[in-house]
Amino acid sequence: MAVNANRLWRDPVFKIGLLLRVLLIIFVVPELQRDGFVPFLVHAVTHPLSDPWTSFLVAGGSPVAYPYGPVMLFAHIPGVLVGVLLDGISGTDYMAGIGFRSGLLMADIGVLYVLYRLLPEQPRKLLYLYWLSPIILFATYWNGQTDIIPISLILLSLLFIKQFRPAASGVALGLAFAAKLSMLLAGPFVAIYLWRNKRFVELRWPFAMGYSLTVLLVQGPWLFSSGFRSMVLGTPESHRLFDFALSFGQGLELYLTPTLYLLALYGMWRLRRISFDLLIATIGLSFFLVVLGTPAPPGWYIWLVPFLVVHQLQSDRSSMILTAGFSLLLIAMHLVISSGASFPLFHVDPASVLLGWRVLFTPHLHSLGITMIISVGVVLIVQMLRERVARNDYFQIVQKPLSIGIAGDSGSGKDTFSQALAGIFGDHSVVHVSGDDYHVWDRFAPMWKGMTHLNPRANDLQRFNHDVLALIGGKAITCRRYDHVAGRFSLPVYVDKNDVVIASGLHALHAQQLCRRFDISVFLDIDEQLRRHWKIRRDVHERGHAYRTVQDSLERRAKDAARFIHPQKADANLVLSLRPVNAAHLDETSADTIRLKLVALIRNSTFHEKLARILIGICGLHIDVQPSEDSRDVEISIEGDVAAEDIALSAATLAPGMQEMLDTRPKWESGMSGIMQLLVLVQIEESLKSRMK
Repeated sequence: MAVNANRLWRDPVFKIGLLLRVLLIIFVVPELQRDGFVPFLVHAVTHPLSDPWTSFLVAGGSPVAYPYGPVMLFAHIPGVLVGVLLDGISGTDYMAGIGFRSGLLMADIGVLYVLYRLLPEQPRKLLYLYWLSPIILFATYWNGQTDIIPISLILLSLLFIKQFRPAASGVALGLAFAAKLSMLLAGPFVAIYLWRNKRFVELRWPFAMGYSLTVLLVQGPWLFSSGFRSMVLGTPESHRLFDFALSFGQGLELYLTPTLYLLALYGMWRLRRISFDLLIATIGLSFFLVVLGTPAPPGWYIWLVPFLVVHQLQSDRSSMILTAGFSLLLIAMHLVISSGASFPLFHVDPASVLLGWRVLFTPHLHSLGITMIISVGVVLIVQMLRERVARNDYFQIVQKPLSIGIAGDSGSGKDTFSQALAGIFGDHSVVHVSGDDYHVWDRFAPMWKGMTHLNPRANDLQRFNHDVLALIGGKAITCRRYDHVAGRFSLPVYVDKNDVVIASGLHALHAQQLCRRFDISVFLDIDEQLRRHWKIRRDVHERGHAYRTVQDSLERRAKDAARFIHPQKADANLVLSLRPVNAAHLDETSADTIRLKLVALIRNSTFHEKLARILIGICGLHIDVQPSEDSRDVEISIEGDVAAEDIALSAATLAPGMQEMLDTRPKWESGMSGIMQLLVLVQIEESLKSRMK
């Protein structure tokens, strides 16, 4: 990533944008900075031991000079301090302003870098869309707004979230709030994102602690300052949120901007599960609603730029045309109605010219300009809703739980494989339904003398299908559990819905109605010798059955297996067959050291060629691919040793769209078990693509 970033800095577009910014910093002096921000900061620098807000007011300073929190102050102090020292040497008062604007440039570069870390695929396009953004150049370097600093901290917080660094993310978000109070708008969206994703359960507390302690330690002490309360908490800017209102009579009003924001917050809460892309989209949309719902100053439009850049990078040309039109309309209006800038080194002040234009800019024209800006903005909001939310792959996928059906003969490893899959999705995100819990009778019932578990009549398949379908539909169930050690059923227990439903059992693929609802159906067709070896070890050593009893059970069940279990293989998307590399040594080898190979039958495969290349290139496995006559199915033989780390890397390459559905620390297994996890994950992504068509 560092090498790519160096390439970004060497890009001619970056150099052009940097040169333009340096020229603006040197030659352009915004009125806001000259009359308010810089005098406040110069006073703070020259009175270092005093409360800067209260001291400034006592000295006769304007109460609206600096409506920002301590983090903004700390960000500006270094540059202004250097400027004040240089002004003392030169006898001018010009360098303090340059020092102030240099701090904005650092934050501006920081935003570019964080955006690049978030979206590194199109660096040149990113430079054009952000680094040459007219809104950034106008609002920051001409109008003199400072919102680029808190926005850089918001983006940094999002980057830390993506990197699973919750404490750092909370600190960055707390600093953004301590820089500008309106950045509180982003906090609830990040909190909902962490809360609605069960895989983030371990991240919530560090994030909350990082945020709370930062706000308490950085912002808290200043609440005792009367000057801070007057200039920051009492700023007129915060009242803009309540300007857009409907009268209810009797002095009552419905504030529309807070209402729109709360509706956006509720809409995010209603999402079953939220991806990182959806988090960025919803924060951007909420900022858009707030900015368009108020008579926003130019600085507030800086909030929108990073999110508009993300939208343009992922959309077509129409988004760039709309954003360009939105930017030009905004600048054209605020160039006339907002404070401007001067060129003191050239003794040029365009204020008189703009004042003449302002006289011609009647309330009707002003209203027309606002109408056009809001109209284009609403079109952009609709486009972002449609393309970034409604058409988002993850949004469409998580409207219902991910469902996996696993069938196979007794002792084929269904529950073990279910646990392996739960390990990559996270136990907190998975609900597992075992077919064993739906046996009609417990172990001591006399009916087992004439019937085996493999017979569908010995199982309450109607209840099994009903419960699995209910969980797939997002509903909770109650079911009893079968204790293999005691041979008895428990009382019914409550089983809550979850993001991933894994249904395993002898007859998991028996009913066509249920089989069609699974996103992926897997049949474990384990080598017979290996299956018998595993079943004997499990039933004798783990469940306490007698060896002779297990042997008799195997012989008695063979006929029912052929009749009721193996036909389900025809309905499986994925048939996985584990085989010993050397069957002759099977009885002499412990279960943990049996060398295995995997034969996988993949139906309707479109990914097997890429899969084979990855397994050879990354995992170093021996692969043999045998397509069927119609090329719809393919059989892949896989042999060799592979580490869990290589399987994780292969998964990120083969199924990038599934990464946000996995646990923050997925438990990939080594060997053929890990390859089975990988095959299921890739097949799931393929199936989900079909679901979205």
